Amino acid sequence: MPTRSDTRARPAVRRLWLRLEWLLLVAATLTLAVVLHDGVLAPVDRIVYDRLIGLLARPAPSDIVIIAIDDKSIAELGRWPWKRGLHAQLINLLDNANPRAIGLDLILTETDPASATADRALAAAMNRNRNTILPILSMQGDSGIAPRLPLPALASAAAGLAHIQVRLDEDGRVRAIEPFLQIGRYRWKAFGLALQELAAPTALPQPAATPLQLPFFGPAGHFTQVSYVDVLHGATPASLFHDKTVLVGVTAAGLGDLYPVPAGVGGSLMAGVEIHANMIGALREGRAIDNASAAMAIAFNALPALLVLLAFTLLAPRAALLLTGALTLAIAATSILLFGHDLWLPPAAALLLLWLVYPVWSWLRLQSALRYLDQETTRLAASAPFEVQARAVSRRWDFLERRIEAARTATLRLLDLHQFVNDTMESLPDAELVINGEGRLVLFNRKAQELFADLGSPPVPGLAIDVLLRSLNASHDWRGLHVAGEDGYARQEVSDSRDRIFALRSTPARNARGQTIGAIVSLADITALRNAERQRDLSLNFISHDMRAPQSSILAMLALHRQGQLVLEQEAMFARIEKSVRSTLSLADDFVLLARAKAGKPLREELNLDALLADAADSLWPLARERNVRIDIDGDGLPHWVAGERQMLVRALANLLSNAIKFGPPGGRILCTVQHESQALAPWLACHIDDKGAGLPADGAQLFEPFYRAGQDAQPGIGLGLSFVQTVTQLHGGQVSAHNRDGGGARFTLRLPALDEMP
Repeated sequence: MPTRSDTRARPAVRRLWLRLEWLLLVAATLTLAVVLHDGVLAPVDRIVYDRLIGLLARPAPSDIVIIAIDDKSIAELGRWPWKRGLHAQLINLLDNANPRAIGLDLILTETDPASATADRALAAAMNRNRNTILPILSMQGDSGIAPRLPLPALASAAAGLAHIQVRLDEDGRVRAIEPFLQIGRYRWKAFGLALQELAAPTALPQPAATPLQLPFFGPAGHFTQVSYVDVLHGATPASLFHDKTVLVGVTAAGLGDLYPVPAGVGGSLMAGVEIHANMIGALREGRAIDNASAAMAIAFNALPALLVLLAFTLLAPRAALLLTGALTLAIAATSILLFGHDLWLPPAAALLLLWLVYPVWSWLRLQSALRYLDQETTRLAASAPFEVQARAVSRRWDFLERRIEAARTATLRLLDLHQFVNDTMESLPDAELVINGEGRLVLFNRKAQELFADLGSPPVPGLAIDVLLRSLNASHDWRGLHVAGEDGYARQEVSDSRDRIFALRSTPARNARGQTIGAIVSLADITALRNAERQRDLSLNFISHDMRAPQSSILAMLALHRQGQLVLEQEAMFARIEKSVRSTLSLADDFVLLARAKAGKPLREELNLDALLADAADSLWPLARERNVRIDIDGDGLPHWVAGERQMLVRALANLLSNAIKFGPPGGRILCTVQHESQALAPWLACHIDDKGAGLPADGAQLFEPFYRAGQDAQPGIGLGLSFVQTVTQLHGGQVSAHNRDGGGARFTLRLPALDEMP
């Protein structure tokens, strides 16, 4: 059997292991937060990014216009590429409208002798307005990547050259553009940046060299677009381009200048010229989607998981699960809110860590709980007083099922033990209370419930023991209940408002480690015991005084007679001796009859109360004749049947009549009346005995107590007669009472349950 030191050591070791596992999980969480922030979950984060990009949708700037080389223009002007003379006409038309800047997103690197005149015309048009930006290409050569410029005449006529490279992510979608790109020996600006600087040279600061993540204005076709052929033929008014930034580029599906964009902006292809238009608009607004710093991303990944780990030490599993759900919503809301303010904080790593921590820590706690349950169920099985038959587990290889069965068996053992304690307490004959270390009620049995409910202070769990003790007139601190005497108990006697006496006994209650955790209080009703002790003392006094007195009188008279100091005739001496002996016999007879009446149930036979009363009156005829008292019996002419023992009932009635004769006046009359009385539950017979004496004394409430004598100097006796009457009456299920009559004298009434009238 495990010792107390083993019992204390096990929880300490379990707590140490659990804390160590918790610290290891914290360290693993921080490590993963650092590892995962560096793009490990980028594919997942890109899906979220693409969905959130739609939140940034807004009206496209009205001062950016796209002249689209669309399918309509291809159909009317012929197949691509067109002669550069058309572009020269377009530039001249636009020049008349005085736009701020023109971006000609066309590849003009090929030399064609047949179109030399058209090239010169295009160069001349660009020379006139000096606000046209041309693109360059990057080409892979023997010496590395090198720029491929437009034709020299065109390049020199342009206001600037810029790269049109878009940045494709791993999934092939365009989300950003490099504002600056090193191609060969030169650092080239992006097409959109060059156009914006040309249109507003001092409006905005220079962007950073990092990729500019575009906050797209909307899906493809969101910007104002007009068809190339409509502008060329004058179908579009020139005023549309006044003071605007104009981009000319390919939008037709078959010309290869279309790129996949995030799903949140339509999930379709977008022309390169419109991507550049989005960049111009973003630069004009001073907006770009910034990536969170590494420190911020690591903190964002780790903090929710660490909060849940901390909550595991303070909260129940269900509360921790609710917190995990709340933090999940908080992560999503934070990421969405920051994205709405152009800050991208990827949520995938934070969510992954959060939902990894909960099952891992739950598994660790479950393992710890299972180990603990295994140990404790084994220990409980070794110490349980009753054996519990375990159910057969159908799948014994199932680990969890075996543990559940072990827990069920342990629970049944605890329930059996609890029921055993309850049954034991209920079987005890005394009121039992169990209090905790704070003096509050924990358990109590039915006897205690009945006792204190009768005193107006029903016990309930959690009630302070002081409240109950006050109802028993106990004036002491409840902490004294924990202090035991040499025999292990603390004792005292208390009483209630009904003069009942209780022996209060308490003993400390200890747990399995020997620590005092409360007290067990027992309340035994010793009122009958104390009354019996008082009766015993009175009986001893009776034996030593009242019964010895006649015998001592006989011995003294004989001694005086032998010494010649007392001269009596033989007849007179014998008469005195006979009187003393009869007095002693009468006292002994009364005592024996009273003891017999209190000893148990009487014999049951059907008796006529009128006949019993007559027998009692006949037995007292000598005493009545001596005092010249007449006894009259008055009935209603009907028989009055009761069930009981003849000798006891006759003697009880005789005691009442003897009492009336002794305390009534000489020459008086005693009236005995027997009549039926109607009660709620059953019929009764009442026997009234009326005398014409002085009545009952002031302390008449004690008339029926043993050894009580009213007017002790006036009448002989030891006070057992009326006590015998009360005992016999109660033994027969009846009651006796006495009170003074209005016309003088006293009335004693003996009531007994009536039988059905006999034939």
